[in-house]
Amino acid sequence: MSSAIALARQGVYCEIVEKNPDWSPAGIGIGLHSAPLRALKSLALFDPVAARGWPHQHINMLMADGTPVAQLPQSNVNGPDDPPFITMTRMTLHQVLEERLRSLGVKVRTGTTVRELGDSGAAVSAELSDDTRSPREVVIGADGLHSQLREVLFPEGPSPEFCGQVIWRIGVRRPAALEHYTMMVAGPTRIGLVPLTQDEVYVWMLDATLPPQRPPREHLLELFRERLSAYAFVAPEILEQMTSSEQVDFRALYWLLLPPPWHAGRVVLVGDAAHTATPHLAYRVGLAFEDAVVLGELVAEGAGADELGQALGETFAALAEPI
Repeated sequence: MSSAIALARQGVYCEIVEKNPDWSPAGIGIGLHSAPLRALKSLALFDPVAARGWPHQHINMLMADGTPVAQLPQSNVNGPDDPPFITMTRMTLHQVLEERLRSLGVKVRTGTTVRELGDSGAAVSAELSDDTRSPREVVIGADGLHSQLREVLFPEGPSPEFCGQVIWRIGVRRPAALEHYTMMVAGPTRIGLVPLTQDEVYVWMLDATLPPQRPPREHLLELFRERLSAYAFVAPEILEQMTSSEQVDFRALYWLLLPPPWHAGRVVLVGDAAHTATPHLAYRVGLAFEDAVVLGELVAEGAGADELGQALGETFAALAEPI
């Protein structure tokens, strides 16, 4: 969505092919730090995000029993009057992006995916799952960690690797005592308590005790409750609201970095399809926003389709270098 916005703002005709029939966002909440907010500012998306999100100047760090440890100020690469960190529901972020897409006239085909690509060198012919085929100057592959386009374009490329942690997520009613983004630590787990709105809180737990395979659905609530019971502060109030395994989102965390170039001919990969980070500090979506900014800048500078993926890969190649 952000890549289409960046290109459409440069006068490029864009069309999104979306596999999800109802085009609903995955996940519960998200936090956008200063660098992703800077990217959104470049895409003229900062103001609607700031207007609908919950701003944070710092993150509170607590021990499991609620004892304060530190207050971490959030760095700000934008203006001094801008919030350095904003949290919001994923649905809200989706709505902001969708509204901008509609205003730019970007067409979205839902319930559709790419069946086959043919690159003639002068254009890409995309056969879609609805049996339509149309030539395009360039195809942007933004199909995530398990990208089908990446597997087709780079069959010898790296596969996603398990990072040793899983994450539990749930959305519940916000306890009145929770006003700031708060992290708590208890041995092999840590939790984040993330206010999203006056009424909603997003709770995540990083867990290094389990393998990547998801436990049976009927056991998810029990296992999550068992781990969350190690925490004090507002955790008991949250526990009271956890009544069904259907509330719980469980995912193993993987990472991937595709060596550049991130293109094959006129097909370019962006976001998680090219570089999947873990969701720590929400920089997965942040890097995807920055990819979009770079795409827009390259097009504004007159870059051709063959140059986009090469330039993207060079821009982010430093991520693969050891510090």
